[in-house]
Amino acid sequence: MSLGFSLKFGFLIIYNKRNLALLNKVLLNSVFAAALLLTTPFFAIAQDNPLQGSWKLVSGKYLDGKGKWVDYADLKLSAIKVISANHFSFTTVKNIGTTEQPKNEFWAAGTGRYQYTATDYVEFPELNSFGVKPGVSFAFTYELKGNEWHTKRTEDGTLKEVEVWVKLD
Repeated sequence: MSLGFSLKFGFLIIYNKRNLALLNKVLLNSVFAAALLLTTPFFAIAQDNPLQGSWKLVSGKYLDGKGKWVDYADLKLSAIKVISANHFSFTTVKNIGTTEQPKNEFWAAGTGRYQYTATDYVEFPELNSFGVKPGVSFAFTYELKGNEWHTKRTEDGTLKEVEVWVKLD
């Protein structure tokens, strides 16, 4: 019986001529399968998650502590939200200058995990600038209309916030 030796991927392979073809086939298929498994989830997540990407705030309003609606346009707010496979992050600034000469100051920021279904989006802030304690979540219903993401946040049956975002990428 004729034996051969080979070093592949750090493993010493001892083979004879009879099983050499089978060994090469198994090794090649294993490498192909590993490459497929490592790359497939990234493509699947990006294709399956319509929220993933960068979003710019178009409009919005929230119900303040006195029960009065406050329009984001009146506050001159602008924001960017980035959604990855499992996390969200947003930064909001307020223009304290003019339209011609904007001067932005920090307004709010938050980041954390999120979950979504076909109609619901829930944020679980882990870091934020507005004092939300760990374990608190913000639940939104949403609708996608073309490249716009329309969200509504309700607490205890009361509508608290409405936003429209446009997808940047």
